[in-house]
Amino acid sequence: MHPIRLGLVGYGKIAQDQHVPAIRANPQFELVAVATLGPHCPGVENFGSLSELLDSDVQVDAIAFCTPPQGRFALVDEALKAGKHVLVEKPPCSTLGEAFALIDHVERAGVSGLFAWHSRFAPGVATAKAWLAGTTLNEVRIEWKEQVRKWHPGQAWIWQAGGLGVFDPGINALSIVTDLLPGALFVESAALSVPSNCQSPIAASLNIRDGHVPVKAAFDFDHSVNELWRIELHSDDGVLRLDSGGAEVSLDGVAQAVSEEGEYPAMYRHFAQLIADGRSDLDLQPLRIVADSFFVGSKETVAAFYE
Repeated sequence: MHPIRLGLVGYGKIAQDQHVPAIRANPQFELVAVATLGPHCPGVENFGSLSELLDSDVQVDAIAFCTPPQGRFALVDEALKAGKHVLVEKPPCSTLGEAFALIDHVERAGVSGLFAWHSRFAPGVATAKAWLAGTTLNEVRIEWKEQVRKWHPGQAWIWQAGGLGVFDPGINALSIVTDLLPGALFVESAALSVPSNCQSPIAASLNIRDGHVPVKAAFDFDHSVNELWRIELHSDDGVLRLDSGGAEVSLDGVAQAVSEEGEYPAMYRHFAQLIADGRSDLDLQPLRIVADSFFVGSKETVAAFYE
């Protein structure tokens, strides 16, 4: 069988740093085209829009979307109408309504779809799942604190309505926790700090509950010193900690062995398997928790944000 011929829509930082290297390292895929308004991707056909790509002579089997969530629904829907398998970067859309509609459209198109919660493929997540299967969980603590100027330089869309602000990285933590705790998670309260010149929060704290297990989350998008992406799982048998977004695992302070495969290579391997099996993976729980946080959250206006 020939490799899956893949087109990429959006060629920004995440596509350049993560998607393209993972695609080119996987023999199950062949990157054949990129649609972008910015700098071109070397070594493949480049187009100014998805429509131009689909109307060209370049044959694609699947499309990966790395554009901002605002306006992404129409693009993914266009690919589905053309009969292409789709991989959609997180968050899949800027509203739950659009995301639910895409689930229906994927099924109607008879193709495979993946809402790409890449942090679920971090090496330590499987280790945490195995550990949780043999213990009683008492509490979950999340600290997800990074510097937006470093990771999203000049990306104004992230502060606009639908851009999610601090939940753009924070949703990665929520994607891990919803994978580890597959039961219903409910947002009991949320405190959102919104810069006076933005429409999305720069920091947030959440109180979430899974049955009788409290989940406490602290997110900060303006954290310059000692950035951390940490989840602590407190149980009767000790504390398992995921650090570096799940790349590292320790149990009561003792480092645990994890796979050497990175998030995006594992994610694209999963996408190829979905296509081979004729299945989809379109979970919306992380986005639902963010939406609920906006719905019930108290909002505090804080100092304006500038690059």
